[in-house]
Amino acid sequence: MPLIQHPSNAVLGIPPENAFDVLDETGMKCGSAAVVEFVNHNLLPERPLNYYISINAMTERAFDMLMGAVLSRSIQMREQSPNLLARIYAPCKPHESGLLRNFQEFGFRNDDAIIRMRRILSDSDREAHPPVGCVIAPVILQDQDDFNGLLQRANTYSIIAKTNDWIYRLHQEQMFTVYGVWQDERLLGEMILTAYGAEGTIEMIYTRPEYRRRGIGSSLISCARQILLQSGIRSMNVEVWRRNRPAMHLFEENKFESVSPVILYPGIDV
Repeated sequence: MPLIQHPSNAVLGIPPENAFDVLDETGMKCGSAAVVEFVNHNLLPERPLNYYISINAMTERAFDMLMGAVLSRSIQMREQSPNLLARIYAPCKPHESGLLRNFQEFGFRNDDAIIRMRRILSDSDREAHPPVGCVIAPVILQDQDDFNGLLQRANTYSIIAKTNDWIYRLHQEQMFTVYGVWQDERLLGEMILTAYGAEGTIEMIYTRPEYRRRGIGSSLISCARQILLQSGIRSMNVEVWRRNRPAMHLFEENKFESVSPVILYPGIDV
């Protein structure tokens, strides 16, 4: 009979009690899973407590055993923070219909995803300006400390921790630039913009929570539009987490249209 246990070797960055292996009757591993807890009030103020589960199973029985284990562990951890609204969710590629059905059989709803959005740029589009008393200017990146600071700020507003490799990859793009909205020396919001060929991409954009709803995000998008048009680029893309409703609203207000889901995040609110 298959056996489920915690892995004998540590899983990088995951406590042993949050990881599971399934062994078949011969002792061979036929599946593994893990659950990662994170809290992000900045990105997800409505439901900040999250349990991200990953499952890799070779058989349906292994999947069922692992799903039971990670759900039980998630609920156990969730009981330690009873005052926070929480969600358990898992990644699923859009074409993985079988995997999606498996999640749905456990009560997961297919109501969340990372969405690719696109805006076709025009010279006649209205320009958005930063709030009175603020300016848009490049963020200076001269040494490793500057890049480390950028990475730290990006991770404050990201669902998955980004690494130095992420910054390095973006820096190798045909265009890489970082702009911020400043009030004196205070950075109120920031954007990373890249481009390759005929496509521009907003890789990251945020406004500090205490300065939201003042037009800072729209002014950064307008800045990106001008930079891309000056380079002859007329298509601007961004990937947005659907559950991040303020971000979805920002891009919809700025004439972005949903193109396709990049990855589905079926889940359960708990």
